[in-house]
Amino acid sequence: MDEKRIVTLVGKSYAKVGNLFIYRGPGSKCKDCEYSRVCTENVEPGRIYKIVGIRDRVLLCKQYKIEMQVVEVVNAEISAVIPSVQAIQGAVITFRTPECSREGCAYYDLCFPEGLKSGDRCTVCDVIQSVPCSLGVPRKKVLLQLVS
Repeated sequence: MDEKRIVTLVGKSYAKVGNLFIYRGPGSKCKDCEYSRVCTENVEPGRIYKIVGIRDRVLLCKQYKIEMQVVEVVNAEISAVIPSVQAIQGAVITFRTPECSREGCAYYDLCFPEGLKSGDRCTVCDVIQSVPCSLGVPRKKVLLQLVS
C-alpha cells in the first residue's frame, strides 16, 4: 500500500523507523512555538502513527527544551473487530463501533479500538481470524488503516 506520508516532529530519542505513537494533542506551550505547524498541526489528536522515515534534521524545541527529530509517519495499522461481511482484504470500509455495552467481553477493546472513531474510512489490510460475539453477529479480527 502506498500511504500518504506526513512530516512531523518527535523526540529525538524516540525517532526510530517502526515506532508507533498516539498523538495526544499539543502541549500547553506549543501554540507559541515556531515549529507548531509541522509538529502539532500535521497530525490529529487521538490517532496512531507509525514512523516510516527519518529526515536529517534535528530541531530544538525551545518551549520544552528537548531535541526534536523531523520524521515521516503514516497512519498505523490498528487491530479491530468488524462484521464478517466487511472483512475483505483490500476493501475500503466505513468503520462503525457496535451498539454493545459488554465491557467484560474479551474482544471489547477490539470493537472500540484506540485510534479509530465510528465513521472513519479505513482499508482492511489483513483478515486475521473469526471471533465469537455474544450479540450473535458474525465478526472477524482485522488490521485496519485509516484512509488519508
